[in-house]
Amino acid sequence: MDRGTLLGLLLGLGLLGVAIGLGPSPRIFFYWPSLVVVVGGVIASTLIRFPISNVGSAFGVASRAFFTHPASRQDVVVQMVGLSQRAKREGLKGLERNMPDDPFLARGLQMVVDRVDRDHIRDVMTQEINATQDRHALGQEIFRFIAGSAPSFGMVGTLIGMVQLFASMGKEADKLANAMALSLLSTLWGAVIAYLFALPISGKLELRSKEEAQIRALKLEGILGIAAEMNPTQLEEALNASLAPTQKIRRTGPGALHG
Repeated sequence: MDRGTLLGLLLGLGLLGVAIGLGPSPRIFFYWPSLVVVVGGVIASTLIRFPISNVGSAFGVASRAFFTHPASRQDVVVQMVGLSQRAKREGLKGLERNMPDDPFLARGLQMVVDRVDRDHIRDVMTQEINATQDRHALGQEIFRFIAGSAPSFGMVGTLIGMVQLFASMGKEADKLANAMALSLLSTLWGAVIAYLFALPISGKLELRSKEEAQIRALKLEGILGIAAEMNPTQLEEALNASLAPTQKIRRTGPGALHG
């Protein structure tokens, strides 16, 4: 689980709850007509904008922001160098007997074992990376749309409340209070949905997608290095080139660990 995402969400909800709780009547903030206007409007506009299957999958993808923590680049370098050492020590059949759990990496290594041309391996795996990025981009777009539409429907609720407010002038106090609540709370909940949920989740998904693409690109370079029968030390140096100086791995050589 990504502790930063969860901590930020809990902190935001906590501060919002404290601010509401310090008032004389917290229940007034949960005025259902304002929630109907904002939440209902956001759902309706999202379903109009995107196919319902994509909307459902976007919320599944959103769970990645909370529960997915990608492997570090250092771990990938260690793994790929270890696989290269195994290939040198046991041959390609040794790789086939010990395929990793990662489907992307396993598919690439299987093509190496099958002695598929390196250019073809690069093309196929790059296409898979790009296709995954496209799917992730759609989920990000849906949450950005929600972030943009929520304040807009908050304004719609405000306008409805203002119309009701002016229409209730000189009438019962309850009608005036209800109209004022709808006017103000619609703006509040529209902003909360946009800036505490939708926009941060969209940004976190974009970050996770970039991290995954970088990790897969690093794995692809390792796969191609193994296919080219590159020396493990050379492969280590090639993969280390994408790491910061303080993150570079030194795993091969005398006394090094072996995969």
